[in-house]
Amino acid sequence: MKTPIETLRESGYKVYYSNTSALDRYFRVPSGSSAYLLTDSSLINLAGAFEDLEYPGLVYEEALIRQGKNRYLLHCYDDDVVPPPRPFTVQELLYDPDRDVFFDPLDVYTDLRKQQLVRQKGGSSLLYLAEAAVLSSRYHYVVDPEAYPLEPPFAEPDAAFQRELLVSVLSGSNPQKGLSLLYRSGFIEAYWPVLQKMSGIPHHKDYHPEGNGWEHTLETFKYRKGHDPVLSLALLFHDIGKPVASSTPERAFDGHAELGSKIAARFLGRLGFDFSLIREVTFLIHYHMMPAALKQLPIYRSERIMDSPLFPLLLELYRADLSASYWSPEGYYEACQVYRTYRKNKANPYRRKDGKKYSWRMLN
Repeated sequence: MKTPIETLRESGYKVYYSNTSALDRYFRVPSGSSAYLLTDSSLINLAGAFEDLEYPGLVYEEALIRQGKNRYLLHCYDDDVVPPPRPFTVQELLYDPDRDVFFDPLDVYTDLRKQQLVRQKGGSSLLYLAEAAVLSSRYHYVVDPEAYPLEPPFAEPDAAFQRELLVSVLSGSNPQKGLSLLYRSGFIEAYWPVLQKMSGIPHHKDYHPEGNGWEHTLETFKYRKGHDPVLSLALLFHDIGKPVASSTPERAFDGHAELGSKIAARFLGRLGFDFSLIREVTFLIHYHMMPAALKQLPIYRSERIMDSPLFPLLLELYRADLSASYWSPEGYYEACQVYRTYRKNKANPYRRKDGKKYSWRMLN
């Protein structure tokens, strides 16, 4: 199947990687499943060339094309019209995939290696803040939250804007930087208050040196392997049920996993995430405590969960959660061993002396 880039090139249109897609190639960081493209094709011509063209309603991208898990977000321009500037100069870098060269039409090369982002004129305070969060989560840039305060009125940005912001921040190598900026600027308190509530959840210092529930959540991203969006969202929301869970001296935050899965489902649904993705994320949140007890659970209690194709991601969530605390990693290795044994025994059932197979369940 041809990519949108190939289709547009063959039709005589210019296509360049732009924004973070160009910067990813410049800084040689993983690009993920989203590609930002700049093309001289008109929106009408795009609609004629692609049957399933979507209109995401974003500030800079007028069109969206999906191919499997890949997304292509397109911004159209006319040779006689200069595209409106993005908030920061480094976002104007372009990359030509055919010739494997970069274009620097606004001479921003010297800004690329600076520690601080260089602003361009125009744009709202919210747009500056959002783009700074994305860039800081992906690259080396250091952003002072006091330089990007939210300015009234605090009208809530639309769901498409919030969804794209969250996806873009979490797809970076250091999402904790972007999330911290959004938190310290007041964005999360204003628009994502369910996340803000985690900052009021104290953790026992013997097991959680990183501090409260929000700080623990940010810490887990330092131990994430890869940028899987389902795992990333599950990490962000895995403890979101703690503020509403009941606690006793014997059981702290009782039922927070189940409560958190429901809160996360409502949040992601409000932002317009696909139902299939919400289902996968909430599965991980709902069962994120199970790996810790896997060694003690009878097979009939755990087999359905271990049969899920999401179980390896559940183990990754457990590993990152443990790593962001004082808990020993031994529990993670034990859970992995139980899972490997389960898969091996299920794939290779034993035989009785009379030659008949017996169920792997008899091993438990």
